Amino acid sequence: MAPGPWPLYNTLMLLRRLPLLLIATLSLAFAQPGKRPLNHHDYDGWKTVSGQRLSADGKFLAYGVFPQEGDGEVIVRNLVTGKDQHEPAGARPAPEQAAVPEEGPPPPPRAVTILFSADSRTLVFSTFATKAEVDKAKKDKKTAAQMPKDGMVIVDLASGKATRMDRIKQFAMPEKANGWLAYLREPPESAAPAAQPPRPAGGDADQQAGRGGRGGAAAGGARGPRPEFGSDLVLRNLSDSTERTFADVVEFSFPEDGKQLIYAVSARDSSKNGVFAAGIGSSDAPAALLAGKGKYLKLTWDENQTQLAFLSDRDDAAAKQPKLKLYRWDRKSATPTELASAGIPGFRQEFVISDKGTLSFSRDGTRIFFACAPPAPDKKDDPAAADSASDDKAIVDLWSYKDDYIQPIQKVRAARDRDRTFTAAYLIPEKKVVQLADNDLETITPSESPQWVLGTDDREYRRLADFDERYADAYVVDATTGARKLVAKKNHGNVSWSPNGRYLLSFNGKDWETISVPDGQTVNLTANLPVKFWNEDVDTPSTPGAWGSAGWTKDGQSVLLYDHYDIWRISPDGSGARNVTAGYGRQHDLQLRYIRTEAENPRERWIDASKPVMLQAENLKTRESGFFRSPLDGSEPKQLLMAARNFSAPVKAKDADVYLLTGQTFNEFPDLVTTNGTFKELRKVSNVNPQKAQLVWGTSELVEYKNADGVPLVGALYKPENFDPHKKYPMMVYIYEKLTQNVNHFVNPQPGTSINVSYYVSNGYLVLEPDIVYTIGYPGQSALKCVLPAIQAVVDKGIVDEKAIGIQGHSWGGYQIAYMVTQTNRFRAVAAGAPVVNMIAAYDGIRWGTGLTRQFQYERTQSRIGGSIWQYPTRFIENSPIFWVDRVQTPVMILQNDGDDAVPWYQGIEFFLALRRLGKEVYMFNYNGQPHGLRNRADQKDYTIRLQQYFDHFLKGAPAPDWMAKGVPYLERDHTALSTLGGQQ
Repeated sequence: MAPGPWPLYNTLMLLRRLPLLLIATLSLAFAQPGKRPLNHHDYDGWKTVSGQRLSADGKFLAYGVFPQEGDGEVIVRNLVTGKDQHEPAGARPAPEQAAVPEEGPPPPPRAVTILFSADSRTLVFSTFATKAEVDKAKKDKKTAAQMPKDGMVIVDLASGKATRMDRIKQFAMPEKANGWLAYLREPPESAAPAAQPPRPAGGDADQQAGRGGRGGAAAGGARGPRPEFGSDLVLRNLSDSTERTFADVVEFSFPEDGKQLIYAVSARDSSKNGVFAAGIGSSDAPAALLAGKGKYLKLTWDENQTQLAFLSDRDDAAAKQPKLKLYRWDRKSATPTELASAGIPGFRQEFVISDKGTLSFSRDGTRIFFACAPPAPDKKDDPAAADSASDDKAIVDLWSYKDDYIQPIQKVRAARDRDRTFTAAYLIPEKKVVQLADNDLETITPSESPQWVLGTDDREYRRLADFDERYADAYVVDATTGARKLVAKKNHGNVSWSPNGRYLLSFNGKDWETISVPDGQTVNLTANLPVKFWNEDVDTPSTPGAWGSAGWTKDGQSVLLYDHYDIWRISPDGSGARNVTAGYGRQHDLQLRYIRTEAENPRERWIDASKPVMLQAENLKTRESGFFRSPLDGSEPKQLLMAARNFSAPVKAKDADVYLLTGQTFNEFPDLVTTNGTFKELRKVSNVNPQKAQLVWGTSELVEYKNADGVPLVGALYKPENFDPHKKYPMMVYIYEKLTQNVNHFVNPQPGTSINVSYYVSNGYLVLEPDIVYTIGYPGQSALKCVLPAIQAVVDKGIVDEKAIGIQGHSWGGYQIAYMVTQTNRFRAVAAGAPVVNMIAAYDGIRWGTGLTRQFQYERTQSRIGGSIWQYPTRFIENSPIFWVDRVQTPVMILQNDGDDAVPWYQGIEFFLALRRLGKEVYMFNYNGQPHGLRNRADQKDYTIRLQQYFDHFLKGAPAPDWMAKGVPYLERDHTALSTLGGQQ
């Protein structure tokens, strides 16, 4: 089905008014015969949208479409004619690992970069290597440097002509000028840097069971990676395709006016190095702003792009540890000015300029903020350079109660700590350096005022973070003198600036406050207002967070703050407050939130309250969503669109009344949609997964129930598309905390760590996701009190086979399942992923991904005990499934990976061995080396199939697979291919 008119708003309103029985009848009537259920083969080809962008004139749309495995494409759509142009874009590469380990789901694969020229005549986008090219390179055992590189495509939008180029590292077009493109090529394959040798065992990369790593050089040192040499930078005239090449470029910048191309050179002949300015459209030789042996880096513009700052060690290039200097170039001048270097007045003697931190201008362009750090020790004095294999040197970690951070945190943060820098400012009019940050005040946040910056210091509270919340002292720092004034002691939460630097805004756990600068006077903005500004739904033993802030008005005269439903405009001195949405949100159960729809503009950080703004709305009872427009003057907002869908925030074309967004339901993929500022007609402009029309899907609805304590709750119930109300279905339950906010979310069919709702519904299951609320100190019982009544509410509808109810969850959901299976026989089978079963042991465990202790979880956050083992020993015991395992009468499947970076994997072992000891039916999967959630795709597929086989056996009566009937001996574990797991797989 080709993209076309999307259901109109009026049609949506009509459907909302139809009786529910009629809607159900229509759904059954429209269920097309010949559809088939999803199977595991469908995952690889399922596509998602990425990188979508509108041209400035609103006439073109470009977006990437990529399958989960295989090659994708960029689609260029003419929104006037409806014609699509498809351009191959290769296969999205796996995401790069973070330098500092992060818990949670893996980052998504890289998206294509898509740019339109300012005149909307040219489109440029990046491409990836094809899957076949990558597979061949892996088979040929190519190094990372030898792997296939990204490419680029230039599309003339008038003719549709596409020009493809390989091995492109970066490209840019000026934001406000037309006709030019600059792109940086990858170096030739023969010039690619040699692969670095692997790090020796016992280094910082070692995981939980490894030895500690040696220390390393400070951020100011020169020791580190080998010199990076540049490659060809090409300036292309888009009108005639002529090109000009500049050799050995490592970094370049295209100012928004497009009048010059600024670039830095790093050549093997270092005498050619420097920073150069090439005139656009001129054949003259580039002007050398600063040249000679040495490094040139961090080309940085001020906000108006009238001046450029950069770093260079040209004057010290021959030294063993060259020292960097800070330079500033005024575009009206021929040469830059040297501003700062180690040893000048005002520059701390213990520091040198570092390239590890950021370089930036103040908003008014009168200050340059740059990074400093202690110089690296000489190699002979550097412990990191010592021979770690020496037999006469011990390698040992000392855990001391005096340490700010325990050893695992220090280990995880070792690279970051080596590269730590401290911010200094060069004051251009005053011609002096002021050190703003140091070991006593590490973090600095500039304001828009040239005089004031915010500093935070958490040293006093670092040890508390093991078991408590995080706190910091806040200081106002005078950027002209470096003088510091304490303005908030043991502050919890963020502190942010007003537009003019006149006020700081903070939240104290109950109310919003401002701190005036520089006198430090605090004013409570919300204590006397008739609504709460803290999140009343928080049920952890922690300080509740705020509902949030929309931001400041651009004049700095008011700040927009959220209550549960509405938006308040409040003067920072506390002199006035107004509900600018007139209480409309609270009256209609709508949560109203400000959204910025304009194209990204760094100069527009604040809200223009003189113009009506766009609000996103969500009905907190029905989960319908939509948009309103509001003048922010206290009058009632005007509804533009509300529907039983989940809409993304719309993005407006820069110079046209065209908006791009997505709308989705459980049964409707979030294809791209365009509209105008009235939102009266939504037009579908993509059809990314046409194969869905041939697949059985499902519907979603909310189910009301009360937990055992009488608290009204809701759950999300998902039914097969061909649902028969007279039939009893097997039902899967999936839990975490609250999940009903996702009732109108489409679930892409894909393998993973938990059940895929779309797959199970398509294959004849009901799926229930009940909301859970908690009583502090009793998380296990709280879950039981919510989940069992939710199941009963669905059973009472007469549509559930009560002998075929299963439950699955991961992490916190896994814990709750492990607890519940010791307390109830309601389930025919359960699957618990990464469950904590012994809270006493887990309390003093480590989250190895971050190095944090787990104590804070029990005392302050998700695990909800509300105190330590010594305060509440019975709570820890009563909520630990391990003490009640003898009661289990239900088959249990456990996922517990030995590389788990959040839950100690011996928790799964304890659970398995206790059940095994008691003769219970239990299976445990350990995907070797995998973290808390499965990241290897083959492992995801394997586990997804085994979950389905497990539940199909117990809930549908399917034959037990061989792995359940016979097990998998260790010597045979490598011989189980996905293709041998049976069924429709």
